[in-house]
Amino acid sequence: MLKKFTFVSIITLFLLNLAFAQVATYNIPQTIRANQVSIAFEKVKSSSSNYYINYKAKNVGDGVLVIDRSEIALLQGDGEMRPTSGQTVLKSGESKTIYNAFRVKSPIKAHADLLKLNLHGIRYAVGNGESLNADKLTLASGANQSVGDFKIKLMEYNVYSDRVFVEVKCSYEGGKNRVGKIDLEKITVEGGKAKIVKKGDIVFNGKSYTFAINITPEGNSKYFIDWTGVFQVLNLTEIKFETIDIKSSAYKEPVEEVAEVVEETKEKPKSSTSEPCALTYNEFSSLRDDLKSEIDSGGKPVPMASEYLQVKGCVNAAQVVELMGLFNLDAPRLKFAKMAYQFTSDKHKYYLAVKELAYNKNKEALEEFLEQQ
Repeated sequence: MLKKFTFVSIITLFLLNLAFAQVATYNIPQTIRANQVSIAFEKVKSSSSNYYINYKAKNVGDGVLVIDRSEIALLQGDGEMRPTSGQTVLKSGESKTIYNAFRVKSPIKAHADLLKLNLHGIRYAVGNGESLNADKLTLASGANQSVGDFKIKLMEYNVYSDRVFVEVKCSYEGGKNRVGKIDLEKITVEGGKAKIVKKGDIVFNGKSYTFAINITPEGNSKYFIDWTGVFQVLNLTEIKFETIDIKSSAYKEPVEEVAEVVEETKEKPKSSTSEPCALTYNEFSSLRDDLKSEIDSGGKPVPMASEYLQVKGCVNAAQVVELMGLFNLDAPRLKFAKMAYQFTSDKHKYYLAVKELAYNKNKEALEEFLEQQ
């Protein structure tokens, strides 16, 4: 028994050492700057299934910085990877860490010594300082109005004994090279005292922005919105950066790197023959039904599922995604995804779970969680 244990221990240590030996560490690229933005790299990391590149973007200009992650690309040879799509808007002086997870797919190799990062999709929005001219809007049920490329529609108009409630939807159709800006602090309402919680935002082409107004009457039966100074159109200009080299600490000359790639290619068929562990049809059906019942009854579905998976041992990524769809809200869906990760056999496919989330902040939270695993 002791000999068998010792032999197994030696094999386990050997495999662990081999796994750690394949993991690359990367040099952090230097901070890059343009007139309106600075990009400070914080982390570069790889796993068997993903590359993670985090950087802090800061708006150092007077306009609006717009980052579209779907246009960022990480290159290796003829292969290209892109992170989960999402847009980030930073106003003057604001900064935010942008989390980018690039899924490894053929012909890309994991733990490469050299990659190329194209920081595309970074644009700057500036206006001419002038707002659009607009007539006053008379508040009434179903009222609508056009202000330049903005379309305004009253979605709700209710008159109560002590107040008037209005819900306004502003859509923008100005083309892909422009964005709309709505400044609600400039709104004035005639006929009563208005309270607006929101302050306004940037609206992308084809998108809309909705806000509510509570009006305390001041002896009038008609109410008007004065849009003076509220609407602006900002022109988008792309900020171009040179391609950035992402190098590992063990970076070698291209000829030696090609030899390593050939050697890794020979090993690839070994991994393709193994099937990921998963719940059987009956096991999955049982968990799905129990989980739905727990959700509908307002119970504790995530702890219940955790107990089930601890007994069964494993689940695959596709099953995790289907179970995530049972949740009505994105927050518990994220919580379930984080819990189920440790039981998932094909972790390299967990990008599917990221796509199942509805909100960008939750997608980024799960990507950050996966990066730390």
